[in-house]
Amino acid sequence: MTYRWANRLYGRRSAFAACAMYCLNPSILAHGALVTTDVTTMAAMLAACWLWWRFCRSPSWPRWLLACVAVLVAHLCKFTAVLLWPMLLAMTLPFVQWRLRGWRWLLPAAWLAMAVATLVLLNAAYGFAGTGQRLGAFDFNSDIMRHIQQSLPARFPSPLPRLLVQGFDSQKADTQAGYQGFLFGEIYRGAKWYFYPAALLCKLPIAMLLLLAAAVASKVAPRGAAPPARGAGEWSIFLALVVFALGVVGLGDLNIGTRYLLPVFPLAIVLISRIWSIDRPVKSKARPLFPYLRDALLVLLAAETLWVCPRFLTFVNFAVGGPSNGWRLLSDSDFDWGQGLIDLRTWMKDHDVPSLALAYFGFVNPEAYGIHFRPFIDPGNEQYVAISSYFLDGLENRIWVDKDHRHWIVLRFNRALQAKQPIAVVGHTIFIYSAVDTESAAREALVPAPPGM
Repeated sequence: MTYRWANRLYGRRSAFAACAMYCLNPSILAHGALVTTDVTTMAAMLAACWLWWRFCRSPSWPRWLLACVAVLVAHLCKFTAVLLWPMLLAMTLPFVQWRLRGWRWLLPAAWLAMAVATLVLLNAAYGFAGTGQRLGAFDFNSDIMRHIQQSLPARFPSPLPRLLVQGFDSQKADTQAGYQGFLFGEIYRGAKWYFYPAALLCKLPIAMLLLLAAAVASKVAPRGAAPPARGAGEWSIFLALVVFALGVVGLGDLNIGTRYLLPVFPLAIVLISRIWSIDRPVKSKARPLFPYLRDALLVLLAAETLWVCPRFLTFVNFAVGGPSNGWRLLSDSDFDWGQGLIDLRTWMKDHDVPSLALAYFGFVNPEAYGIHFRPFIDPGNEQYVAISSYFLDGLENRIWVDKDHRHWIVLRFNRALQAKQPIAVVGHTIFIYSAVDTESAAREALVPAPPGM
């Protein structure tokens, strides 16, 4: 879709460049390998925007219907898809302005018709189970859904399936207390507006940032007037990108990863590919450097991304220190999402370590990977202690203590432990210390060490 969209706007050279930028994006590579909803949602929202864009350029009933189906699929992936509605409405505006004929208002009307059709299709996907149920019959746990319930009559029928409403309520109840955020060594709860811009400056490759700057410069200082259709097409994509980004930043109540911005990545890539549509000056005798520079940046992008292969989730660009420094800047799904168990198992085998004490940030029990361990809160006489960078940063979460249970911990002497030299760092995310150093750090911080240390 990224290739075809860029090809439609700018031609084949731009299409190949867009495809390369997509395939070499470390965030897309990282989350594309995980069984989560993030890349699926990104692909579904990209399809919805692409198909709606095609409809706006050349309206027809088949294209309208395809856009409806794509919007439905996006809604079945993740609640974030609700931002599609202002995105798609914004995408119509440049085409409404461009087309001056009498049917220019067909596009907003088609947007309204798609909203009605998608609502019906969404209920059909759930078998209309609980559709029309009275709001007073729900037992909501989140503040926002309780507020809606109190603001509307108890007999007000729900326009959405019961399970969908309950799922949204459950998610909002889970996040309303505010997850811990981490940025540049600072721990906080809730969301900060500058988290995403700051985190993206770390997570995007330097080559990508330079290509973005070049694309902006080419738009601000164009060499000639773009055809009206192309201008409307570009502004349509740009408005969709801005609306989604502002929605995530403004409405988001947690800062646990730039993965929430993934749906704008392909849109930005299509727009960046415009620099490959800039023709070489014909009258100039000097050989232009720009075509070589833009191609060189693609090569640099490949080198930056493949440098961390296959640990793409730990990517931060070399301007901020690279993956070895990433744990000081970002955490959670931007750096340490529990992906280091295979590296830990390899280290234990290579160094003949049958068991160790472990404070692991992740949902899976390490025993599933054949890692024998004692929980950090009860380390016994283990010689080595392995600690996820998440906990080394001072964040609070649960660790596995036995086959079926997890226990909340926070490493209160993390600063003192950071000053110690680890024996090894595996996968950039799990730090291995000697038990002696861990106990020493606890004493220096005047914090009691776990029993047995």
